[in-house]
Amino acid sequence: MPSDDPPPSTSRRRPRSTSRSRPTTPLRPSSRSSFRDSARNSVQAAESFPLNTFEPAFAELSDAMADLEANMMHFQLMHESLARFSESFASFLYGLNMNAFCVDFPEGPMAESFRRMQVREEEVRVESKLLVLVLVLVLVLMVRGVGWEVDDADGV
Repeated sequence: MPSDDPPPSTSRRRPRSTSRSRPTTPLRPSSRSSFRDSARNSVQAAESFPLNTFEPAFAELSDAMADLEANMMHFQLMHESLARFSESFASFLYGLNMNAFCVDFPEGPMAESFRRMQVREEEVRVESKLLVLVLVLVLVLMVRGVGWEVDDADGV
């Protein structure tokens, strides 16, 4: 009768799922002691107190808890910084919102804007015509050989 149990060589390994919702923690290196190694050492070394065999495991747990506490302190500092930023940014947005209620902003050009633009265009047109006239006058004077000479006696 065929059984549904996998062969013993593959029963230790579980197939890895690629659709896990969170990342997996890598296994610890084999150089660290485990409870099984501690139990094996306790049988070989006849110690006076049986719980001394768990001392390396508790030391490792203590170190891990110290690391966890340090990481949580950093996490708390990050949380406080983000909370301060969020509060400041919310105040800024609130100020912008209140400014929008207090300032009349029609969200489009007004008749005055069009009038100012036409006046400015007319000024630019007049200035460009004057510039062209001055350049033509300078060219005519240069062609005729008339130049501006500085009188040293007057300083002009």
